[in-house]
Amino acid sequence: MTAVDPTTGVQVTIDGQAVDARAGELVIDAAERAGVYIPRFCYHPRMAPVGMCRQCLVEIDTGRGPALQPSCMIECSDGMTVETGTPVAIKAQTGVLEFLLINHPLDCPVCDKGGECPLQDQAMSHGPGESRLVEEKRHFEKPIPVSDLVLL
Repeated sequence: MTAVDPTTGVQVTIDGQAVDARAGELVIDAAERAGVYIPRFCYHPRMAPVGMCRQCLVEIDTGRGPALQPSCMIECSDGMTVETGTPVAIKAQTGVLEFLLINHPLDCPVCDKGGECPLQDQAMSHGPGESRLVEEKRHFEKPIPVSDLVLL
């Protein structure tokens, strides 16, 4: 690996792999370039990050000890260590997904998305498997009239 130019880039470690990151690059983008996938809902590379879903929580250590941080909001800094698969990070990601599914019926075969749903994909690949919540899910009549001319 070549040395990182301090004026244009930083060196971070992601899951034990040294990665040359650009100055100002988000952790989630540097990880993706390194071949490490971090689950996400609200992040899109062409939009400003908002960090609302918290699905991309990873353990980041900048020298003061590891802490859970949303990888879509944190810029890479020199010497940063990122761990995406620790038990703490996985538990946080699974918990966030379980929370997002609290009122989601998961009757995917009858859903309008018909298998093209990012939530379904995340639930299958990173979900807890079973919900601890047994309450009845909310169901809404369809279509929902927003106005006389618009129906959801």
